[in-house]
Amino acid sequence: MSAQAPANASAAAPAAAPAASARKVALLLPPQSGPLARAVEAVREGVSVAQAAAGQPIEIHSIDVDEQPQALMRALRAARERGAEVVIGPLLRPQVNAVLKSDPGVPLITLSLPDGDAEAPTDVLAFGLGIETEARWLAQAAVTEAASTPTAPGVSPSAAQTAAGAARFVILVGEGPLARRTAAALQSELQAAGERATASNLAAGYDALQQLADHLFKLAPRAIFLALDAREAAMIRPRLAHDAALYATSQVNAGGAEGALLMPELEGIRFVDTPWLVEPDHPAVMAYARPAPPLSADLNRLYALGIDAFRLALEWANGWREFSVDGVTGALRVDRARGVRVERTPAFAVFRDGKVQRWDTPPGERPAR
Repeated sequence: MSAQAPANASAAAPAAAPAASARKVALLLPPQSGPLARAVEAVREGVSVAQAAAGQPIEIHSIDVDEQPQALMRALRAARERGAEVVIGPLLRPQVNAVLKSDPGVPLITLSLPDGDAEAPTDVLAFGLGIETEARWLAQAAVTEAASTPTAPGVSPSAAQTAAGAARFVILVGEGPLARRTAAALQSELQAAGERATASNLAAGYDALQQLADHLFKLAPRAIFLALDAREAAMIRPRLAHDAALYATSQVNAGGAEGALLMPELEGIRFVDTPWLVEPDHPAVMAYARPAPPLSADLNRLYALGIDAFRLALEWANGWREFSVDGVTGALRVDRARGVRVERTPAFAVFRDGKVQRWDTPPGERPAR
């Protein structure tokens, strides 16, 4: 890890000095008895395993934060009264939005990304696994690969000429709000890159899927983005050209037994995810214990979120304003002078031969880790 120390950093304590008292961290999460109980427990376990690996005495004070508007302010006041040097949380986006409009009075790392951050307090960092981040990396990689490929994989030159003037990219949109958010983020990123994309809704049923596949063949796009989950992607993938350029977010990686069953149907799909799930041999990943019993892919991502939030919190509490962490959720970069958000570069992977393998992205697209 590289970092820039603050100007007022103190010198190392002499060997004969008495042992330092435990550092204090406050963890703000929804009650474990509510509908988010499993998600909350995954984050909490991730924080705990990072605490155990920290190599220094650290106390974690857990404070429940329900959805009532006044609960967040009470929780922050309680954190200060307990002497917390740094706060991790909250988890829910509405509460994160509220934090960015208030003065927490203590260094704070959120567990979700806000809707906006123009007026964020200087002692707040926004950290999370937003789908918009994944869309940005996918769009950049797809545009770069399209520019380096004369014609789309599996598309004849005549078909490409027939499609001249049409959008070079297609977004297949599944059901649910997350799919719509993913599609909107992809549209925005492609537009920022000077590209257009057409969107098509995925419909279940043999005839509907075949009609969609025929439509895509006629469009001859350079690439197809799948704003789909693993099951939806497995329905349409066998009907597309074997060497079609396909891109997806982490939602296409179901993990576990279901993921293993679906993997042969997802052949060739490039996607981004946390190193925790797709790079098990990465040194940062190997440093932390795996959850027991095993968790689903979604809960594993929250477990990894807890690990990295704790690691970021310790650096943030030390007063560093610019630093990097080789995290289990991705390569993390903090530069508070540039913005409130922790920049996260995810891991790049591809389904190949029934396995998850590393995806070598185009030159210049993936910052060095």
